[in-house]
Amino acid sequence: MRLIVGRGREIRVDSGMKTPSTKRGIRIAVLSTPSAVAQVPVSAPPSEAEAWEIAKAIMPRFSEYADQYDTKKYWPDVYQRVRREFREPTVVGAGTLRDALLWKYGHLGKSAIPPAHELLISQVQRGWLSAAAALPGTPEDGFVVLDRHFGGKTRFITVAFLLHLVYPADVPIIDQHNFRAVNALLLAVRPRWHSKTRPSLYGDITLVATFMKVVLTAWGRRADASVPTDRELDKFLMMYGKSIKEHRPLQETSVRVR
Repeated sequence: MRLIVGRGREIRVDSGMKTPSTKRGIRIAVLSTPSAVAQVPVSAPPSEAEAWEIAKAIMPRFSEYADQYDTKKYWPDVYQRVRREFREPTVVGAGTLRDALLWKYGHLGKSAIPPAHELLISQVQRGWLSAAAALPGTPEDGFVVLDRHFGGKTRFITVAFLLHLVYPADVPIIDQHNFRAVNALLLAVRPRWHSKTRPSLYGDITLVATFMKVVLTAWGRRADASVPTDRELDKFLMMYGKSIKEHRPLQETSVRVR
């Protein structure tokens, strides 16, 4: 990814993740000055200035990526119905839980579901009433409850999605793709950003939520007519993250100034 910094100084960032080629990548064309960047803690969410640079960078390519979202795989009507039915978590039925997880796994309409997913769906169905009754008022505490009931080594995304359905205003959908996109875009504006390959902790959910909020806020303040919804931004991040994975081999992190 090529980044133009200040007066023509160019930094090419080869991320420790799989990153897109220059041809398909997103170029962020004016970063903060080095002194300004140094004042921002490496682990802090994007600043207003950084968020606006990210927004400007993705604007020209937003529709290109967001329109690749596969509505034949992720049925919008099922997602909206599930969202409505989760407004009262304690009365969500087994059928809704199955539809919700089949939607998240991209299995709607398939005749054969992987056994591991069938097992997890059945476990969620059996344990949901107990988990829902124990849900507290805050998403972070809710994550603890859901993780205690349904978590495991490979179940973070499932737990995070159930959390999203219970607290949709505070918790975005998170997966390896939009998480990869968030890290790549943060690395572009903050070369010392410490990224990780896959989400695994509640703090990773917070990162994606904060990133989306500050980018949409910065975008809305300066270009309100074109600002997307949070759902549209999620679709963009998912498809951009997939593009990153598919179009660049894994490389060591390096920053070269020339």
